[in-house]
Amino acid sequence: MWQFILIGDMIAMGFMIALVAWMSMKQSKEAQDYCMNIPLFDEEIVGDKHG
Repeated sequence: MWQFILIGDMIAMGFMIALVAWMSMKQSKEAQDYCMNIPLFDEEIVGDKHG
């Protein structure tokens, strides 16, 4: 049973790695920089809506 879970996890991780690699090859450098900075500037985007 644990082999089934391990193989499933490896397939899912491989898919996610392939997706990130494919997306990074298709995007421009500026688009990649913008997307990578979204988590860093989330407080500036959201503002004081959380209280």
